[in-house]
Amino acid sequence: MPARAGDLLAVLALSAMFGWPSVTNGATLGAVATGALVPDFTAVGADGTTHRLSDYRGRIIVLEWTSPVCPYTALKYDGGLMQALQRRAARQGVAWLAIDTAAPDRAGYLTSAAASARIAKTGARVAAFLSDTDGSIGRAYGARTTPSLYIIAGNGRLVYQGALDDDPGRKVPGGRNYVSAALHDLRSGHPVRIPQTRAYGCAVEY
Repeated sequence: MPARAGDLLAVLALSAMFGWPSVTNGATLGAVATGALVPDFTAVGADGTTHRLSDYRGRIIVLEWTSPVCPYTALKYDGGLMQALQRRAARQGVAWLAIDTAAPDRAGYLTSAAASARIAKTGARVAAFLSDTDGSIGRAYGARTTPSLYIIAGNGRLVYQGALDDDPGRKVPGGRNYVSAALHDLRSGHPVRIPQTRAYGCAVEY
């Protein structure tokens, strides 16, 4: 069996254990409409400092909802797909913010030290790894699954939200990568051609 097919079967088997993505703890989610100004927020990073979204105003920003226990997220990192995209984005001046929305009693919760260790282990290239333990950021943006990605233009408006790519089982670059395409459109001065997709993955642990 080809490696990629085997990876996909493994993900599907794990997803059966985790269940179809849903919101846990009865959380009420908001939403940000594509094209709207995004809500500002502050969060403590793995570096111990407080980061404010508005500090990055004027730059393209990627928000990546992530989890250390989600097999969908693991697949994108184990093959280096996510890191390759992060490195390319960093070279273009994009501020990539990873967000872990997991309450302290949830499996995906990371202390600052654990988050820093995860960055080092995976080789992630992020401007900050943020902790959203009370779920306020995730609820404001309507984040339901990991991985979910949101792209904010320099003017503070949301230009993309949804899945990383069109294939949950893909772990190496290739196929249709929605985030890469949206960043290319922005850099080229064009409207994002695919501004919204349905994110797949594990339920955010509110």
